[in-house]
Amino acid sequence: MEKPKRIVEELANRLNSKELRELREAWASMQQRLEAEDQAWWDSLSPDERSRAFRQIMKLMYIAEVKDRGSYRYAIYDIFNVDYCDGLDHYMDLHNFICQALSAEE
Repeated sequence: MEKPKRIVEELANRLNSKELRELREAWASMQQRLEAEDQAWWDSLSPDERSRAFRQIMKLMYIAEVKDRGSYRYAIYDIFNVDYCDGLDHYMDLHNFICQALSAEE
């Protein structure tokens, strides 16, 4: 029984290490910076540019989620043609919600 306890303690020590704590802080800082940059970009758009961006995103989401019923990876890579982590956390939440709603309608 001592070995599993030691393994758990070692894992906890590694998860709480200075290096991982610094990595989590750097990641959070990067996320905040990107969100601020995205908001500044959005705020810089004219009403017409915002409408155009919104229409295009909604069209692409409709194709990926409703028409093609693709995976979130399909949407990210094949429809939006962006890198894997660009907005993935937000898109995955939307994707899962839409999939659940569409499944409930069937």
